Amino acid sequence: MAKSYPLYIAFVWHMHQPYYRDGQTGEYVLPWARLHAAKDYMHMAQVLAEYPAVHATFNLVPSLTVQLEEYAAGRAVDRVLALSVQDTWTPDDKAYLLANCFSISWDNIIRRYPRYWQLLQLREQGSDEATLFSDDYYRDLVAWFNLAWVDPNWLERDPLLRDLVAKDRNFSEGDVRTILAKQQEIAGLILPLYQELAARGQLELSVSPYYHPILPLVIDTSYAQRASAGLPLPAVPFAHPEDAAEQVRRAVDFYQQRFGHKPAGLWPSEGAVCPELVYYLGAEGVRWFASDEAILSESIGQWVQRDGFGHVTNPRLLYQPYCTPVGDCAPAAIFRDRTLSDRIGFVYKQFEGKQAAEDLVHRLHRIRELLDDPGRPYLVSIILDGENCWEGYEHNGDVFLQNLYRLLSNDPQLRPVTVSEYLDQHPPRASLANLYTGSWINHNLETWIGEAEQNQAWEYLARTRDRLVSWQREYALAEIDVLERAWEAIYIAEGSDWYWWYYSRNANEQDRLFDRTFRGHLASVYTTIGLPVPEWLGQPIAGRVAPAGTRPVSTYVSPHLSGGPTASLEWSGAGYVEPQPSTGAAQMGHTLFRRLYFGYNPADLFLRLELNEPLAGYQVAFYLAVPGLKKVNRRVRFGDTNPALELSSVGLGWEIALPPPGQQLVLNRADGQEIWRPAATLGPTPRSDTAVELAIPLQRLGIKLGDTVEMVATLVKDNVLVEALPASDTLHISLKTMG
Repeated sequence: MAKSYPLYIAFVWHMHQPYYRDGQTGEYVLPWARLHAAKDYMHMAQVLAEYPAVHATFNLVPSLTVQLEEYAAGRAVDRVLALSVQDTWTPDDKAYLLANCFSISWDNIIRRYPRYWQLLQLREQGSDEATLFSDDYYRDLVAWFNLAWVDPNWLERDPLLRDLVAKDRNFSEGDVRTILAKQQEIAGLILPLYQELAARGQLELSVSPYYHPILPLVIDTSYAQRASAGLPLPAVPFAHPEDAAEQVRRAVDFYQQRFGHKPAGLWPSEGAVCPELVYYLGAEGVRWFASDEAILSESIGQWVQRDGFGHVTNPRLLYQPYCTPVGDCAPAAIFRDRTLSDRIGFVYKQFEGKQAAEDLVHRLHRIRELLDDPGRPYLVSIILDGENCWEGYEHNGDVFLQNLYRLLSNDPQLRPVTVSEYLDQHPPRASLANLYTGSWINHNLETWIGEAEQNQAWEYLARTRDRLVSWQREYALAEIDVLERAWEAIYIAEGSDWYWWYYSRNANEQDRLFDRTFRGHLASVYTTIGLPVPEWLGQPIAGRVAPAGTRPVSTYVSPHLSGGPTASLEWSGAGYVEPQPSTGAAQMGHTLFRRLYFGYNPADLFLRLELNEPLAGYQVAFYLAVPGLKKVNRRVRFGDTNPALELSSVGLGWEIALPPPGQQLVLNRADGQEIWRPAATLGPTPRSDTAVELAIPLQRLGIKLGDTVEMVATLVKDNVLVEALPASDTLHISLKTMG
């Protein structure tokens, strides 16, 4: 009788925070490494430990591990921590606390505690005027902020913390110090627990490059154009493969020093890979690395296909490891299931925890059914941020995780394993002839390069590094510790987080702080080697670029429709809108829509739609609300199949339905009863695999210059609405008369 394998599942929980230590003052500029230590890093391991049959991989970035060790030893001090133990505060101190000490889920966490919720309401009523509130207000505020960032299990089980939660208000300085001491205690328990679970085989520890750089860009910033032809690049190129190799070497050495052996696996920062990177990993003995399913699709020239419910319809492509083109089948590559990973990161927090766990297990069983190959072992890789999503879940994720781990523990057809555990028993059967260059975010590198601020930051880094190299050549006998400190600042400045926060999509109130800290690391290179800091390095980078994602129409356009993969210069006067999947530290990695161009002239409306995946398999439609129509529909076609898309119920009059290749564009009209009836055909629609262009006569739509049109584009698969652009409301297009 043939052997029947279970479906293997590899959870890879990625633990990362930026390197917050200021290179000049030594202060930690933000408290998030400390707070996630108290709420998440220990918690994730403790939940796992309750279910010995569930094995998982925890990916630790060395620069985060250093911060955890510093906090555990009491050597790290961030501004919130320092202000928390003061006995009084200046107006600037109070303004800082008022702005930062409500940075946690308002509805899911702050509302849980009556006094904390009251403090928030008082702030809102006081219009953020810091001097309106007494020292007693701020004492309670710092107490509750630090309490709320402790794992609720500790708040319920630890007698001291439980009493402080019950106290509710009128906290003393001693109470706050007790909370901070508990946070320090928890930080000190994290790595020993990870080591304990690793020793008994339940946990694999993998690693990322030391300061979390985007390695393809460190190797050569021009590699960004491999996935994004024509992307603007820094005026001063940065190409230092030796630095990429050093970031990997340092990570492997750090891991070996802490845990006694080299790591088997590595998650490249942000899943960003390129062919050249594989050689550096192999040279350090890395056995496996991971990236996103879109990288696999581009690498093999065959897209991972999903039905309208998100199930992979060609699953044997995705659910297995691959040999990479290095020789001797090492290191192996695994690729994350984007839908399952993103459901944990973004979707399941909207569910009741038990229901979410059951949904995930159901989807895993569906994968096994679709594979229809029980005689071969397959691996589903679920890889995501292990820290940022849990504040949106019930009880910090406990209800979901405990139900999930319990179901998996008792299911003989599903087996959670570490990545190395799987590879030890089941080496790769397939090989990659090529590895695509890109990241887990839309399989390109645009999140970290290409905009003016990002490119300026890369130029500052390149100029500073070049100056250090020239100084080193001139002073060949310089003291080793001086050179080490200067190079350390360079490696820190190569970290991905600086360029992430320069991206206009990720703008937040901390932009200028990150900017100042980034430039501070570069400035410390000059001060370390005894040179004056250049004037240009004292000028802020942040704040020069308007937010991306949309552009208005600037002039009439009359493009020759070609449907090419990139927009011609004839679309330069058109407006565009891009999807805004999420912003900040927790960002969804992929959207089907890439960009929608819209433009017009006195005769025609022009549309160009670009996708991140092939158009084939999707039904594409554009819906327009125009003035003067008596019969309108309130929903797009299949709009009731995806309640998560909050489409506005405006009166939609026209549906422009994209036909199969070679057929005429179809114009449908609303009948007022949520039915769309054919009205006309509009001619051919030139297209490529990922783009389509069309023209619609204004007269045919019953509109003219001076009118305003509202529009939404939709993608449907298997009669399920899978994405809309914009995702809520509609796009407003004013048909202004141009001079």
